[in-house]
Amino acid sequence: MGEPVKVPTRSPTHEDVDMRRLASMGLELEEIAVDDAVALPAMIELAEDRGRPVSHYLAAVPLATELRVDAGTAPLAIKVCAGTCQRYGALDLMDHLVEKWGAAKTFAIVPVTCLDRCDQGPACEVHGSHGQLVLAPATTASLDEALAELA
Repeated sequence: MGEPVKVPTRSPTHEDVDMRRLASMGLELEEIAVDDAVALPAMIELAEDRGRPVSHYLAAVPLATELRVDAGTAPLAIKVCAGTCQRYGALDLMDHLVEKWGAAKTFAIVPVTCLDRCDQGPACEVHGSHGQLVLAPATTASLDEALAELA
C-alpha cells in the first residue's frame, strides 16, 4: 500500500483560484514568455495592466507545463506551493515575496505544484548555497527572517 495522503488538520483559510482562470492566465503568460521563461518584471507589468494579483499569475505557471519563472542569477530560489497550499495562504505569501523582490531582487520566486507538505501548508523551500530551508507552515514573518539571514 502507498503512503497515506497528507491532509491538514485545520480548516482552509482561503479560496483556491478557479482552475479555468489559472489556465487562461497561463495562456497570457505564454504570450510574454521568452524561451518558455517568464521574467518576473514582465509578469508584474502584465498583472498591473490586467488589474489582477501577481500571485494569481505565479500560481498559473506550474499548470502550464512549458513555462517557468526566469530565476536569472539570483543567489536564492524560494519555492512556493501553488497547489493545495492556496487554501492556507500561499497566494498571500507570493504577493508578499513580490513586494520584497521589488526592493531587493536577491531571490527568485519559483511557484511549484506541490512540495509534499500538504499537512503543514502553506509550504515554502528556500534554496541557496546554504542548502535547503523548509518553512512549513510558512508565514510572511518566517520568510522575512529567512531572507534577512540568507540574502
